[in-house]
Amino acid sequence: MATPERERGLMLPGGTFVSTEGDRDTALTSGPVNSSARAGLGRATATGLPASRTARESSWQAPAEEVARRKTLRKRRRLAVVAAGTAAVLAAAAFLGTMGYSLIQAQKALRGDLSAALGDIQRADEAIIPMDELIAARINDGVDKGDAEAIATDWEALQPQIDQALVDLDAARRDVEAVQSKLVDARDKEAANRALVAANARVNMIGAGRELMAEAVPARRAQQAAQTAWEKTLEGDGLARDAAAALSSMTKDTVNQSMALSEQALAAFTAARDGLESAAELYPNADYTAFVSYLNLRIDAQYAAIASDKAYLARDKTAMTEQNTRYNELDAQAAEAARALEGDPTGIVGPLYAAAAKDKAAAYSSERLQAGDADAFLRDYLGSLGK
Repeated sequence: MATPERERGLMLPGGTFVSTEGDRDTALTSGPVNSSARAGLGRATATGLPASRTARESSWQAPAEEVARRKTLRKRRRLAVVAAGTAAVLAAAAFLGTMGYSLIQAQKALRGDLSAALGDIQRADEAIIPMDELIAARINDGVDKGDAEAIATDWEALQPQIDQALVDLDAARRDVEAVQSKLVDARDKEAANRALVAANARVNMIGAGRELMAEAVPARRAQQAAQTAWEKTLEGDGLARDAAAALSSMTKDTVNQSMALSEQALAAFTAARDGLESAAELYPNADYTAFVSYLNLRIDAQYAAIASDKAYLARDKTAMTEQNTRYNELDAQAAEAARALEGDPTGIVGPLYAAAAKDKAAAYSSERLQAGDADAFLRDYLGSLGK
C-alpha cells in the first residue's frame, strides 16, 4: 500500500491553508479549501488573503503630504546644520582676525623697543667715534707722531663719555635680549642679532682700545722724551767740540770762551741723561742703560774740561794738567762707548711698542670691523622702517 502523504501547500499569515498540488494557477485563484472565514479574522479578499493583511500592506505606503512634510523637515535640518557651520566659521574668522591684529600690534611694539635699543647704540657712538680717532692714530702712527701730553689729555677727557657709552650699550643689550625671542619676522630677528653684535663689538672695542692706549700713551711719552734727549745729546756734542776748538790758542779770553761752551755742553748732556732716565721710568720695557752710561762719560768729561779751564785762569798748572788729562781719558772712553751703541735712543721704544700693541691693535681692529658690518645692516633696516 502507498504511504499516505501530507498535502503540500502554503499556510498564509491569516491562517488559511492553500494547497499547491494540482494546477498552480488554479490553486492560487480558487481560494481556500474551506471558504468560510474563521471568527475574528475578517472577510476574505479577492486574492484569497484576509482583509487585515491588505490593510497592513497598504500602511507601508506614506501619503504625498507625509513625504512632503518629511522632505521639508530634512531641508530645514540641512539649513540648520549649514547655518551652524557658517556661524562657527565666522566666529573662528573673527577670533583669528582679533588674534592677528593683536599679534601685529605686539610685533609693532617689539619693533619699537628694538628701535629704541638701536638709538642707545647710536648714542654710544658720540664717545666711540672720537675714541676711534685717537686709537687709529696710535695704530697707524705708532709712537713717532703727536704730542704726548696732548694725547694723554684728550684721552683722559674722553673717559667720562666712554663710561656713559658703556652704560648705554649695556642697556641696549638688555633691551634687545628682552625682545629677541618674541620677534616673528625674520628680518626683525636678524636686526636683533645684528644689534647685539653691534653693541658687543663696541663694548669690546672700548676694552681693547683702553688696553691699547694704556700701552700707547706711556710709550709715546717715553719716545718723545727719548727724542728730546737725543737732540740734547747732539747739541751737547757740538758745544763740547766748539769748546775744545776754542783752546787752539791759550789766552784768557779763549779759555773763558771754552769754559762757557763746556758749561753749556754740560747742561745739554745732563738734560739728555735726565730725559732718558725719565723715558725709562715712563716705559719700563725700554732699556736706555748704554746711552745713559755714554752721557755720564760726556758729563764727567765736561766737568774735567771746566776744571782745567779754571786751573789755567788760576795759574795752577798742576791742576790744569791733571784735569786736562782726565778730560782726555773720559773723552776717549765716551768715544769708545759711542762706537758700541746701536743706533740712537729714539729707535728703542718703537719696536717694543709695536710688539706689545700688536695683539691689542688686532683685537680692536677685529671688533671695529664687526661693528661696521653690523652697522651697515642696521642702517638699511632702519631705512626700511622709515626711521
